Amino acid sequence: MGAVIEKLRLFQVILEEGSLRRAAERLHISQSAITRQIQLLEHDLGGRVLERTSVGVRPTTGGHALAGKARTLLADYDSVMGEVRRLVRGESDRLRIGYVASAVQEYLGPALAVLRRTQPKLKVKMLDQTPGEMIIALRRGEIDLALTGHGVDLLSRDFYTHKLASVPSLVALPLDHPLASEKQISISQLKNESFVRGTDNVVPGYTQKIAEFCRRFGRYRPRFVSIGQPASPASLAEGLVMAANEGAISLHPNFISHLGVPNVVMIPIADSEATWDLFVVWQRGKTSGPLRKLLDALGSREVKRQG
Repeated sequence: MGAVIEKLRLFQVILEEGSLRRAAERLHISQSAITRQIQLLEHDLGGRVLERTSVGVRPTTGGHALAGKARTLLADYDSVMGEVRRLVRGESDRLRIGYVASAVQEYLGPALAVLRRTQPKLKVKMLDQTPGEMIIALRRGEIDLALTGHGVDLLSRDFYTHKLASVPSLVALPLDHPLASEKQISISQLKNESFVRGTDNVVPGYTQKIAEFCRRFGRYRPRFVSIGQPASPASLAEGLVMAANEGAISLHPNFISHLGVPNVVMIPIADSEATWDLFVVWQRGKTSGPLRKLLDALGSREVKRQG
């Protein structure tokens, strides 16, 4: 690949100078070396790209086509290599963050505000994703950081993780539910309810966590129901509405309490140890400057250890 790129750069210089001799002088190499490289390029392409004139050289029809394509290819190559070099050195002018919308303002907002003040030219791309989508995006290198409460056990082997908070639980009930007027509800009071089942590709580990809550705090095995089949709800709010319409309930971290969802009431869970851990997760390896500053603002000690 490198040899091809150098031949194309050489070809561009020749076109700019209009002469093999002037191109050789500009590049501080011999004219015979330039001639040899152009012959190799023409051999690779299977035809002539330059023709001699009384004053120098000019591109053939194929040469004109190559010049246009080469300009784009070289620009893309230089852009990619520049970006990779910055990442390898721990530098970047962008930050891509996957997040749970209901938690981002409270837990990520203040740190992002600090980062934007210190690096006003930084481009921050925020992606509202499900926990399952964040796992895929992290593995593909499509995001630099994820804010999530699910699937961390799947990620901790391959990524750095840092717990931001342990968040109390609430229960989402249909508005006409008999417990809808309670100030607090214990998990034991929900023994006869139908709990929403979470799919592992959307919220990894959710169903297992609810089962653990019910066993630990209520000493029963919950009954799960699936909603929105065959298609999954497009958002958490839509899922809550669908669950309420089907008479099902669901447990969540209390940071979703600000969501205004029609026909749904959210009530704190009385069991204080029924909590959800909220994490930030990021790529192993060299940490970019902006990401390091964001992690510092979040109070992460892990980034200092992995440097």
